[in-house]
Order: sequence, then structure tokens, then C-alpha cells
Amino acid sequence: MEDATERPGGLNLADRIRRLANGRATLDVAQFQFIGLSEIRTRYGERWPAKHDRVVRVARHFISRRIAPDDVLVAGADGFLLVFGAFSGFLADAAAQRIAKELNAYFLGDPDLDDMELNAQHHAMCIDDFAAAFGAMLHAEPAPHAPPVRSHTDIAMGYTPVWDTRRGALATHFVSPVDRRSGLPLDWDQTSHRHAEMDERKLLASEADMRILFAGGGRALVGVAIHVSSAHGPTALARMAQAMATFDRRLLRYRVLRISCIEPGYPRIYLEDMMRSLRPWAPRIALGLSWAEPDLASILKLHPAAIGFSLPPGALRQPGLRAEIQGRIAAAVEMARAAGVFVGVEGDLTAEHALHFMQAGASHLCSPRLWPVRRTLTAAESWPRAKLATLGSERAA
Repeated sequence: MEDATERPGGLNLADRIRRLANGRATLDVAQFQFIGLSEIRTRYGERWPAKHDRVVRVARHFISRRIAPDDVLVAGADGFLLVFGAFSGFLADAAAQRIAKELNAYFLGDPDLDDMELNAQHHAMCIDDFAAAFGAMLHAEPAPHAPPVRSHTDIAMGYTPVWDTRRGALATHFVSPVDRRSGLPLDWDQTSHRHAEMDERKLLASEADMRILFAGGGRALVGVAIHVSSAHGPTALARMAQAMATFDRRLLRYRVLRISCIEPGYPRIYLEDMMRSLRPWAPRIALGLSWAEPDLASILKLHPAAIGFSLPPGALRQPGLRAEIQGRIAAAVEMARAAGVFVGVEGDLTAEHALHFMQAGASHLCSPRLWPVRRTLTAAESWPRAKLATLGSERAA
């Protein structure tokens, strides 16, 4: 595999796979294959190349946003190959199934892609078997264009309001990267997996903005979401700690820190270590989970201040998946209430969705559709529950 296509930065795919295999007897691999592709190709005829290009582009982008920096994603004729660097065993299998489920939900929500479906299969393979099965695929992988890297001058920090359903207030604001020109939310994962770099910038920006707000007499809870990889390992954790060492300790009680993107089944011992290390700078620590997390009981034993569920785009537009998500979150609310833990829901929620989750007992809701990202940190403000009911009635009319 020495002549595999060169990647940006000088490492070819074969070298990247070899680096992952260093010291390991097996590689954990996920195959994402399109179902019924031959029939779909025949149905589209001459229009298939354009359709195929869009499907591959969307799927690659979607999967890339949900994998770790050490993972390697390779496009093939009928799907994708994902070689895990961060997960193995059941964690790799759970990650593969979650990605496929969320991507299929996304496809169903798009009228132009709703006939596409992916199947995910996880394999643990020795190096020789992997080379025999996928060596040709690695050789055939075309060199992608390097993604545009945003200049720091293009990125500013805005704040995403979080609605407190019990108090009827926008009391918490999470710092969020935004495009400096448009003010629209910037999905950092679209352009880079340098989570620690962005998380460090968010921590420092939140501190500067908090000091300005409080000096002027304003008050609000200020949240920072850091990727789980930014809090795992001594190097990344030291970087976060260095940023948090600048915090004004008098303002700590107004801070919320959320460890985000926690995969289903993520080792609890790692989460416990992260929370213990971060607590001196953030007494309130929330955990951002997948709605498909199978073991909430062990999560609640870690005593987070809150747990939050981030919903994939389009998931609530499908009746079957919507019912499953709503049922799981309702059960999570009951379990969390018994443990004294708040539950939040984040996603592209309509007023009807927000009403449902509020009535189910969710204590915090976040939806840029209902509460758009703001360019600056603002003080907490009243946002009565009746306003949400009014919005729901207006949309229904």
C-alpha cells in the first residue's frame, strides 16, 4: 500500500492506517454501504452521476463531523470505510450504528435524498486481513481537495440562549463560534477537528465577555461546551486548565461547563476523571449525550448538574423516529428527576416540539429556530411559557 494517494499534509492513506495500527493487533473498521444502489442507479439513468456526487458529498460531510481526529474515512464506489483510531470493540460498533442511523434520518428528511439508505457493519480485523480486504480501496481513494481553513479573523464568538422552562427565562447563554460577517452560527466541525483549539478560544472569550457584562451590572449564567476529546488526556486537559486559570473565581457560580459529543457507552471512568479535573473551575458540569445512550443510570451516578440530548437534523420530522426520541427523553426525565439532575434538549426544535419536551419535564431547551444566536453576551431575560404556547398556536393557524 506504499503508493496510496497522497493526502494534504504529506501523509498518504496507507501511512495513516499504518500509524493507527502501531502497537495494535487488530483494527476496528466500519463499512457504510448504500442499500439497493444498483436499482437506484438504474432508476436515475443519465441523472445518476449528479445524484451520486451529491449523495457522496453529503454523506462524507455528515460522517466527517461525527468522527474523532484520529479516525480515517475513505470513500468507495458503494459507500465508505471508516477506520477507528479512538474507539474499539462495542464502542466502535455503537458509534458506527449511531452514525448510520442519524445519516439515514437526515436522508429521509430531504426530499431529494429520501430514497438513499446506508447500512453499517463493524469488523475487528487483523492487519493482514484488513490489507487483503481493503487495500485496493485505499489505492483507489482520490485525493480530496483540502477543506478551506477559516482564518481566525473570520470567526467571532456569539451566544446561544437556553430557555429555562421552569422559570420562563433565557437565563443561560452558551458561547458559540459565529461567522464575523453574517453573525450566523459556525459549525467548527465542518472545517476542522481541532476541537481543543476552538474550545480554548471559547473559554477565553467567555471570560472576557462575562467580565464586561457583570461590570455593567448584568447577570446571566454563561456556558461553554467543550468536546469530550478536549478533556481526555493530560495534554488536552492541561490546555483547558491553562485557559480556565484566567477565570475570575468570583464569577464561577455563574458558569456552566458542558462536556459534549459523548458517544453511547463512553467509558464512565474517563468521564469521572474529566469531571474531577474540571470541577475546580466549573462547579456546574453538564454532560452532552446521544439520545440513544443505553445506560443513563451509570451516567447519573456521576452526579452531573444536568444531562443534555442533542438531536440530529431532521430527526423529529419522521413520526417513527420522533416517537422513539420522545419516549427515550421522557424516560430520561423520570430517571434524572429521581437523581436531582436537570435534563435539556437541543436541536432544530419547532414551537410544537418545544411544547412537547417542556410538558414532558425537560428543564432546558435550546433551538436557534426559536431563540437565535446573539452577537454579544446579554443579561438574563424573561421569556414566559405562554409565549411558547402562543407561537405554537400561530404556527398551527
